[in-house]
Amino acid sequence: MSQQENRENHNTFSQENLVNPMDLLSHEQWLQKAVEAEDKVGGNIGAGLDWGSAFGDLMLNFELLGRLTTLRISLNKEVRLLLNNWNLGTATKVAVKTAREKILEKLRLPTPEVRESILAALGKDELYGEEFISNREILRELLELLLKAEDWESIAAVAADSIKQQIIRQAVDEKMSA
Repeated sequence: MSQQENRENHNTFSQENLVNPMDLLSHEQWLQKAVEAEDKVGGNIGAGLDWGSAFGDLMLNFELLGRLTTLRISLNKEVRLLLNNWNLGTATKVAVKTAREKILEKLRLPTPEVRESILAALGKDELYGEEFISNREILRELLELLLKAEDWESIAAVAADSIKQQIIRQAVDEKMSA
């Protein structure tokens, strides 16, 4: 096959030419190329959302990426509401920031258990009709799965340090104004 034919063949089924990335699954040429690639590596190709080394593949599936973004934003909102209810005062902001970082970390490199739960949530069409996921029960279950005791300890330590720093600043300011 000449380079020109190869380029034309590639352009024929490139994802840029398809409106919906899911259309690739019904495109005969693309599927044949995918099967050849799988055969080349002895079938050792991940399927689904293997976020670790194949995060880029998720980026190509716009529907799932959109749902994952909605899920992440909804989890962030839920953890903010949860921490606001705990009445942490001035430490709330830093606690929320730390919790969001932990959530993002867990979504980027999920354990098999987390990946399975996230995939299940991404597959529930009824959750994605609005800007945010409104089913707080599912969000709380996912937060329990994502944020383990050591994560909450880290969040608490950051919040405690924030309060400590604020007290020290206030004490220094009081001395200076006295």
